[in-house]
Amino acid sequence: MTNPLAPSRPPVLLHGAAARRALRHAIALLLLASIVPVANAAISLGYLYGVPWPPRTGHYLGVMRVCVAIVVFFWLPWVVIGRTTLDRVTPRRRLAQRGAAVACGSAAIFAADPSVAFTPLAMIIFWGTFAWLTLEVCRSHGIVLERPRGETDPRRRRAHTWELSQRAFNFCVAGGFLAFLSAQALLFLDVDVLPVMDDQLAALGIEGDLGRTLAAVTSTVVLEDVVIVAAVAALMTAARRPVWQIYTTICVVEVAVHAYFGLPALAMAIFAAGRLQIFLHYGRVVPLMIAHGIFDLAGTLLKPVPLPYRIAAGCVLAIALPMIEKRATGAADAEEQADPDPAAHPDEPPARDRANAVSSPAKDS
Repeated sequence: MTNPLAPSRPPVLLHGAAARRALRHAIALLLLASIVPVANAAISLGYLYGVPWPPRTGHYLGVMRVCVAIVVFFWLPWVVIGRTTLDRVTPRRRLAQRGAAVACGSAAIFAADPSVAFTPLAMIIFWGTFAWLTLEVCRSHGIVLERPRGETDPRRRRAHTWELSQRAFNFCVAGGFLAFLSAQALLFLDVDVLPVMDDQLAALGIEGDLGRTLAAVTSTVVLEDVVIVAAVAALMTAARRPVWQIYTTICVVEVAVHAYFGLPALAMAIFAAGRLQIFLHYGRVVPLMIAHGIFDLAGTLLKPVPLPYRIAAGCVLAIALPMIEKRATGAADAEEQADPDPAAHPDEPPARDRANAVSSPAKDS
């Protein structure tokens, strides 16, 4: 691109009691979001070592999910009620937003019920409600997770989003490829004390039809990108925690969430650190969600495909992404060069209008 990507607007920094409150909220969100996935990953890791878990282990995981949903049920209306006072919103909007918070919290409890199958719709309801809670908690501290630099040109905004998405995708590929190489090396060496997960999808619960796959990928994006990376990093930054502490916390949790990989889960530290660096520097969470969603969906759909074809598909994707980026950024740069500063010439029409004016006589003749 002609101009390098500008960093985001300065993050919110709190002091005293407000900073301590932000840190408590970061810890609470992190625990609520990761406790069930980490427990599930630990159980899957235990199966690799032949741990005889009780038959009702899955039921206990469901109970944990219900407990999380109950906390969400009380916490979400609490923060929404605190935000929707009459001096901020109209009575109609206050009633609608508070009612929606209670309804979503109730639906999340029902979706987490262990006696009901965790269907794709239930997954979307549960993690969608959790995402709303995350945004409301950040909002209560004056934090906005998506805070790009003010860019008036929509083409350049899209180009910036695409470039950051590609950077995040590269980190996803790097972490996934390193985990894959580690797994293949351990399988080749046949090291019994360091087992490797044979079926990642079974550990994630991404088995079944396409609807369940899409729901699981969406839930993973909400969990890892919106909550673990963006919200926790923003709240810890607002609490003035050191950068090394933010990186350590998020990378450790990401590795724990992917513990079903076995030892190769350590490669997920690269996966987490790269995305976290993008968020801390540019203040963008949407590119992380796009990149992670594409990466997980592609990996899931290519799972049944033989390894040589997966490698070929990866090569095609690696060639296609730079071409798409070049086209997207080239269009934005060409538009900027054609009319670099429209505000400097208010009486002169934009370049596109001038081109249309030139071509109009030819059409009339």
